[in-house]
Amino acid sequence: MDHFCDNHPLVKTTKRCHYCKKYICSECVISFFDRSFCSRACLFASLRSAFREMRTARRGKGKTGARRHLGWNGFCGLLLFLLIIAGLAVSLRNVYLDIRRDQVAKIARETIQPVYESDIRGALSQQPDAMVLAGQITLVGEAADSIIISLKVNGKLVAATLPQDGRFEFRDVSIGYGINEIVLLGMDGSGRMKILQKIETSYGSPRLSFLARDVSRGNINRKEIALTFDGGAGNGATRAILDILRDKELTCTMFLTGGFLRRYPDDVKRIVADGHEIGNHTWSHPHLTSFAENREHSTLPTLSREKLQKELIETARLFNKMTGQKLMSYWRAPYGEHNQEIRSWAAEIGYRQIGWTFGNGENMDSMDWVADTTSASYRSSEEILGKLLSFGDSNGGANGSIILMHLDTQRQNDPAHRIIPAFVDSMRARGYTFTTISGLLRP
Repeated sequence: MDHFCDNHPLVKTTKRCHYCKKYICSECVISFFDRSFCSRACLFASLRSAFREMRTARRGKGKTGARRHLGWNGFCGLLLFLLIIAGLAVSLRNVYLDIRRDQVAKIARETIQPVYESDIRGALSQQPDAMVLAGQITLVGEAADSIIISLKVNGKLVAATLPQDGRFEFRDVSIGYGINEIVLLGMDGSGRMKILQKIETSYGSPRLSFLARDVSRGNINRKEIALTFDGGAGNGATRAILDILRDKELTCTMFLTGGFLRRYPDDVKRIVADGHEIGNHTWSHPHLTSFAENREHSTLPTLSREKLQKELIETARLFNKMTGQKLMSYWRAPYGEHNQEIRSWAAEIGYRQIGWTFGNGENMDSMDWVADTTSASYRSSEEILGKLLSFGDSNGGANGSIILMHLDTQRQNDPAHRIIPAFVDSMRARGYTFTTISGLLRP
């Protein structure tokens, strides 16, 4: 029986369209590897069908069953994906160049939003402490079953799918912090590409705002305490403190200035050898705010971003030169003088401000630096011990507390570090463990 071309009734042929099975002559054939098609519509329909069958095989059968459905279907599915990539690369090139230029301009305009803090440290048992680094979203939409839907995130093709019963879904689409461009595209049976929807999401600049927070307490649900020491002008109590810590098998966090590093290299080497964690306390221990003058934390006019960052960078550089190690990414502002602006400057080079714990009208500053017995701020070593222990009796206890002490002392007759053994023993008896700042802030 003779067969004639569907488009040219007078021309005999034996060729048939691989998809619709119509007879076609050599003039009408669209060859695709070893397959013949009567039109681009049938070619793309065949590709879509192969893609759909391959997807069904992977979902409905195990790995072995899925392999049996590869071959032509698997080849078509892969080729379809490559065609989508090629089509997007050509048809969207100019669009995405414009989008990226807009992104750069928008990022450049971003500024850190100020955080206004009321003086309510005692009212909060814990500062908020979280930052979203990356996330996943699910996109659900409606489209005709004949359209291939593809998804681009930040200029990269990440998935393609076919709608089922008029619905499509992309699960667990990864997005990062900052600006995210999400683009949905559709390809019809003729291979024409069209942007269906563009979505822009932005996390702003969370890293800086996260690092710029003042950390004054750890997790209040864990019975952990961080005993910390500042090292500035002197080292009067350093060796005695290190002996006590070694005897009690304690590892602590110590914040050292560049001046301390330079003047007491042997002490620094022992601190490192004993396994203590070292943070940054600036180079010269300068005043940063006007607190000493007016009890307000306004940035001093003599301080700039460059000056503060140089104080931190030079200290870190000297520590690395002396020990071959890097400082931890923590700093403590001299005299506890800081504000959002100052913390943001430090955050720009990777530092988090570590304070000490406040609450219930008291705080965990041991006041060991006050040597004048006539001062209203002076506390005997026994009074300091009582103060620290009583904090643990308050609501919520001492969970997550950060305690401030110093590596120097001018208290010749009653040094505060003598109470450390009794304090450690008492808190351990209550079920507390001692840790470093990094241990305290772990997830």
